[in-house]
Amino acid sequence: MSAPVRRRLLQSALVLLTLIDLQLLASFVFNQWFDLSMANAMGLAALLAIPLTLLLLPLVDAILANLERDADVGFSGGKIPGAGQ
Repeated sequence: MSAPVRRRLLQSALVLLTLIDLQLLASFVFNQWFDLSMANAMGLAALLAIPLTLLLLPLVDAILANLERDADVGFSGGKIPGAGQ
């Protein structure tokens, strides 16, 4: 799998899982605090999740860029002088 395809797949999965988490949390809060039925709570949470998607995309990009930056550190294969003495 090429790097751009892998990044796009990771980005989509991370956004989806985060939105599902936020939707379930919001529906729980609406259900408990405002005494709404579960269907109404899920509907309101879904409406709130739509604008949150636009806020999540830069966050997910930053997380994946940080992971890629850390993954680029290579191993030179050389010995470290003075190690193990």
